[in-house]
Amino acid sequence: MADLPQAVASRRATRAHLANPTPAVLRFPDGNRVTGNLQVISIAGGLLRLSQPLNPNTQASLMFLSDGGPVLGKAEMLSPVSWTEQPFRFVALDQNNQRNLQLGIQAHLSQNSDEEQWIAKYRSTLVHRAPPPKEALKIVLGSIAFGVLVVVSAAQFFHFQLLK
Repeated sequence: MADLPQAVASRRATRAHLANPTPAVLRFPDGNRVTGNLQVISIAGGLLRLSQPLNPNTQASLMFLSDGGPVLGKAEMLSPVSWTEQPFRFVALDQNNQRNLQLGIQAHLSQNSDEEQWIAKYRSTLVHRAPPPKEALKIVLGSIAFGVLVVVSAAQFFHFQLLK
């Protein structure tokens, strides 16, 4: 496996926050395996949800299926951030796996972008919704006023008829 190209220190790798659990398997040199779920992934590393944290600096082969295809790379575990969440960094990832990972990240970001555009369009529709037309309100109020006028006029007419 080839080492990863060094990223520019001032620029952080694009991260994809995964909404759905993405199963991952860590395979250690002694043959043991640990399963978990990816929560965040980037070309440089990510965040795994594990049943219990692993020792920092532990290295293992990491396998998972991205939207761009299967990814197999060598990962080094970093210090856990909680009892179940542990970040890792890729220490080796060949070109095919880098391509699959990058395609998976781009597909995820594109999907999120489509959803965000739909949400923005929906919110815009709510904000820019035309208020109820004033003409309809005028017609309703005019009809009510006309009805009241007819009832009052009829009452007065009958009242004068009774006085005669």
